Amino acid sequence: MIVYKNYPLSKILYYKIGGIARYVLKIENKEDLLGALDFVKKNKIQKILPVGLGSNLLMSENFFDGAILCFSKGESSGIKLIGENLIEAFASELLDDVIKFSFENNLVGLEWAGGLPSTVGGAVRGNVGAFGGEIKDVVNTVEIVKLLDEGYSLEELTREQLEFGYRDSFIKRSKDILVVSVTFQLQKASKEELEKAKETYFAKIAYRNKNHPSGFPSCGSVFKNITKKEEVDKMLSIWEDMSELVKEKWHNKASMGYVIRRLGFAGFRIGGAEVSKKHANYIVNVDGAKFADVISIIEKIKEKFFQTFGFSPELEVEIVS
Repeated sequence: MIVYKNYPLSKILYYKIGGIARYVLKIENKEDLLGALDFVKKNKIQKILPVGLGSNLLMSENFFDGAILCFSKGESSGIKLIGENLIEAFASELLDDVIKFSFENNLVGLEWAGGLPSTVGGAVRGNVGAFGGEIKDVVNTVEIVKLLDEGYSLEELTREQLEFGYRDSFIKRSKDILVVSVTFQLQKASKEELEKAKETYFAKIAYRNKNHPSGFPSCGSVFKNITKKEEVDKMLSIWEDMSELVKEKWHNKASMGYVIRRLGFAGFRIGGAEVSKKHANYIVNVDGAKFADVISIIEKIKEKFFQTFGFSPELEVEIVS
C-alpha cells in the first residue's frame, strides 16, 4: 500500500474534476486493502470512499477530509483460474484483462464488455452492462470486507445475496461493504465459439471507439437508460415513432443518448462542460470544466425531460459533493 497525503483527485478521476483528499491509499492486492483498513482505524479516519478507475464518478472541488481507497492494477496479476470454468480476480483488476484471460483459457461469456472501462470491483458493485449483457449473468461469488465499528470481517456473498438490479447491487446500496475479489463462472468454448467470442469482443471495442466520445474526460453515461415498462410506455405515448427502436435496437429500454439528443441538448455547453455531439448521454470536460458546470447541465436535462414526459430519469453517474 502507498499513502499519498493532500492529493488532488483530478489526477485519478476520469473526469479530471475534483478537490484535494487528505489521504489517497493505493491498493493493488488483498494485503494492501487490509493494510489500508488498519491505517484508517489507526488514524481514526471517519470518512472513506472506494475508487477504481473513477470512470463513473463526479466529485466536487471541496476538500475530502478522509481517505480515498484507490484500487489500482498492480505489477503482478490478481487473476487466476480456480476451476474448470471459474476465474477469480481481485477487485482492482481491469475487467478487460479478465476477458483476455478468459480467452487464453478457452472461456467465454464476458465478450460483450469489450472496452468497457471498469475495475472488477466497480463492475460488480454497479452491475455494469452493455449491448444486452450484464455482469450479474457471470458472477458466481464475491468476497467482501464488511466494515464494523471495531475493525472489519471478511465474508462471501452468492449471486442471489448480491441482489443485482439495473446498474445496482446490494453492495452499491451498502455503505459499509467493499469488494475484495470476484469469481466469474464462464463457459468452456470450442475453437469456433472462442473465435466468435473474440469477434464480438473486438466489435464492441470498435463500436465504442466509433460512437462514444474518447477525446475528452467524462464519466461515461450520465443517466441510466429507461427500463421500467410503465415509464417506457409513457414515453412511447408521447413519442410514438420511437417504438421500433425500443423493440428492435434497445432491448425494450429507451436510450438516454437518443432522448437527450432529441430534446435538443447535443452540443449544449455551460462553462467547460458540454453535452457530447457524438453521444448525448455523455457530458464531456472540454475546457477545464468545474463540478458546478456539469451539475448545471444535468439539472437542465432533468428539467426538460420532466416537462416532456412527466417523470425524472435516474442518474448513472455517482455524485460526491
